[in-house]
This record gives sequence, structure tokens and C-alpha cells, in this order.
Amino acid sequence: MIDKIISFGDSFMYGSDLADCDGTGFGNGKFSKLTWPALCAKELGLDYECYALGATGNQFISFQAIAQQCTNALVIINWSWIDRFDYFSMDSVPENSFPVPRLHTVLPGTATELSEFYYKNLHTEFGDLFRNSLFVHATHSYLKVQNIPFISSIMDTLLIDNTWKRDSAITNMQDLIRKDISWFPNNQTFLEWSRSNGYPESKGWHPLEQAHREAAKIWLPIYKEAINTYITNLED
Repeated sequence: MIDKIISFGDSFMYGSDLADCDGTGFGNGKFSKLTWPALCAKELGLDYECYALGATGNQFISFQAIAQQCTNALVIINWSWIDRFDYFSMDSVPENSFPVPRLHTVLPGTATELSEFYYKNLHTEFGDLFRNSLFVHATHSYLKVQNIPFISSIMDTLLIDNTWKRDSAITNMQDLIRKDISWFPNNQTFLEWSRSNGYPESKGWHPLEQAHREAAKIWLPIYKEAINTYITNLED
């Protein structure tokens, strides 16, 4: 039985710049209830949990999707841009306790010493593609093995773009993940679809309430079908 929807992603899934979201951080219940997965959960009479966080990358999204308890849930994932680089440090804790991992994300275009060093010396699109395709595939595979229904979408079409017919290691991974990616109408990302319809967005590129309401209308029947298929398979 499915009794809740759980979402994972970055600011677009967290609901940054929506009216009910104060953006105070992860894990404090301050995520928006006006995003399209939250609206679908309300319409379906299901509980809603969100483990998204703004300005994070796909390693963080993968980590959270694998770490959280998703039994009896429909999982919704919206993958972020592939040029974001996540890494973990181990914070100091009281004596005789285990160190606690703390996430950091290096973002392009930010004027920090680390960002400037990373994008000048370490960053390549090739590395982005291979690393991120591994995160996505590993997450999808984990959810399948655990028999957890999921719907996965992306913000960055570079993740599955093979215009330049890159190395076979990348194209092979892209072939694996492409079949598990769902799209907004006309094979668009959320942002592309929102802009094509002229919906208002914030200065931070976040589509606002109208876009999420209209998106919920698109995804609601898809979520219903996913839940019904899961229940039917259990009964079989």
C-alpha cells in the first residue's frame, strides 16, 4: 500500500521562492507544500515528505534517496544540473562519537576560492556526464531492487545528450538511465515547460505557484497510474 509521496531534488523540488517556503534549510519541515508533488499528494489524500535542498547536486539527491525510508511511498526525483559538484566533509563531534558527514556543493559562477580552483583545474563536462549518470543509475537500480515505485525527471538535458557521441562508457550509461526519465509535455524539463507556457518565475529561475499548480494537473494521473500499477503487482 502506498500511503505517502516522498520527493528528492534541489530548489525546484524544495520549493524555493514559493509563498510558503522560507528557505531556512534542510530537515526542518520548511519545504513548500505548494510544489507539484505536494499538491498531488494532497489531492490523493497521501502524506508528503520532502528531502530536497536548494543549491545541491545529484550526489546529494542520490544520497538522500538511498538513505531515507521509502517503504510504502511513491518516490519523486527531479535531478539537478550536472556541473554542480557535491562532496562530504566529516565534522568533529564529542569524544568517542562517530564523525558526522556534512555536505558541501561547489557551484559554477560563485566567487569562492574553491569554486574558482575546481572549475579551472578539475572540472570537465566528460567527468560531469559519467559521474552523474552513475549517481542516477545507482539510485534507480536501488529503488527497483527495493521494489519502491518512482518517477524520475531531470532539469539538465545534458545528462542524456549524446549529440557529440561521447565515449561509449557515457553513452552506455545514458542508454540505461534514459528509459527511466519522465518528461513534461513535449519532452521538456520543468523549467523549459514553465517558460514555454509563460508562467511567472522568480529572479532565481524558480517557476512560481501557477506553474506548480498546472504541473500537478499533468502529473496527478501519472502518479495515480504508478500507484495502481504498484498495488496490482503486489496482488499478483
